[in-house]
Amino acid sequence: MENGQHSNVKSPIERREPKIALLMSICPGLGQIYAGHLARGAILYITLIIASWLAAIAFMYVESRFAGILLLCVPFAGMLLIALDAFRCARKQRQDYRLAWFNRPWAYAGIFMLLLVTANPLMDFLVGKNVVRAFYVTSDSMEPAILANDILVVNKLVFPKKGDIALIEFEKKARTAAQLTNIMEGQVISRIVAGPGDTLEIRGKEVIVNGEKLVEPYAYYSNEVSTINMGAEMARFGPGKIPADNYFVLGDNRNFGVDSRILGLIGKNRIGGKITKVFWSWNFAQDAIQWDRTAKALK
Repeated sequence: MENGQHSNVKSPIERREPKIALLMSICPGLGQIYAGHLARGAILYITLIIASWLAAIAFMYVESRFAGILLLCVPFAGMLLIALDAFRCARKQRQDYRLAWFNRPWAYAGIFMLLLVTANPLMDFLVGKNVVRAFYVTSDSMEPAILANDILVVNKLVFPKKGDIALIEFEKKARTAAQLTNIMEGQVISRIVAGPGDTLEIRGKEVIVNGEKLVEPYAYYSNEVSTINMGAEMARFGPGKIPADNYFVLGDNRNFGVDSRILGLIGKNRIGGKITKVFWSWNFAQDAIQWDRTAKALK
C-alpha cells in the first residue's frame, strides 16, 4: 500500500496551492490537511477550541476591560495564525507531492465534521456545562444593566449572592398569574434580592429585606406594557420569610419580565450560575457592535 492506494496504482501528483490552503482555513485545520499534514490540522483545530475556552474562563476574572477585549480576540487570532500556517505548509510542500488518501473533497468534509462533532461537544460538556457559558438576552427584563441582544458570560463556578445577577433555569410548568398562563422550559436572568432566612416585603417600589429598605440604583420602572406586565396587583408581597434553599429574584425592569412575583421562590438547584460580564452586544437599530458594552462588568 502507498498513500492509501494499491502498490501498482500510484496517486496523482498535484502541487499544493498556498492560496487554496489559505482559503480552506475558513474551517481551521483544513488548510493543513489540504497541504498534506493531517495530524497537524487536527491538532491545531483541537488546540484552537481549547485555547478559546481557556480565554473565556480567563475573561470571567480579569478586571481590566482592555484585557477582556484582548481575550475575546483569542479565537480570531488563533484562526488567523492557523490560516497563515496552512499557507506556509502548502508553500513548503514538494512540487511533486503525491496526493494522500485524505486529499479528497469527501475526506475534507468528513474529517472536519468528525472534529466538529467530537471536540466541540466534549469541551462544551466539560467546560460549558460546569465552568463558563454564554447566554443570549432576548428581553428587556433587566434594563438598564442588561439590554436585549447582549451576550452574557455565566460563571458556573460561583454561586451568586444577594445583589448578584443570576441565571435561573426552570422546568416546563403551567401557571396562572399576572396574565401569564404558561411558562415554558428555559432560562431567565434575574437579580437575587433575598435568600434563605430573610424576611421580605414589597410595597410598591420599596423592597424591604429584614426590616431595611434596599438601596437599588439598578431598579427601573418602565411605562411599557407587555403581556406579562407587572401591574399594580404585583406591587405587594409579604412580609414573608424565605425558607431554606430558596431565593427571591426580581428583574431590574420592575414592570416588565418574569421573576419571583410570577415564578415564585427559586430553589437553589435552579440557580445555574452568576452573570458576570457582557461578552458582546449588537445594536440592531444601528446594525453595529456596541463597543461600549463589550467586556463590560455587571454589578
